[in-house]
Amino acid sequence: MISMISSYSNHNAHTTVKVAVKAKREHRVERLMLRLAGAALLFMLLFVGFAFMKGNASGDAPALPTADERVIVVATGDTLWSIASGISEADDDVRRIVYDLKERNDLGSSVLRSGQTLIVPK
Repeated sequence: MISMISSYSNHNAHTTVKVAVKAKREHRVERLMLRLAGAALLFMLLFVGFAFMKGNASGDAPALPTADERVIVVATGDTLWSIASGISEADDDVRRIVYDLKERNDLGSSVLRSGQTLIVPK
């Protein structure tokens, strides 16, 4: 009879250890999930913040022309290449002028519209 009581209490102690280990493992998983959720939230906030900053960084229009720069109006049929060729000097690289025009005027492509104004950098 004494041995039965001993084995019963031994079994109960073993079950208690299993429950404690399982609870510890679940707690560890919960902490991991919480950390992952926090990291995901931080990533999303950073992504949205950078997207917002990038979207408002340049604005819709380029900066106003300086005293050294001039403003031209695009005519029908004008291209960046024809404008760059017209303002270039003999030793200038037309490709560089086209690049400078695109950069100065925040142009995403080489497509121009009739009546569009362009700032010509010096």
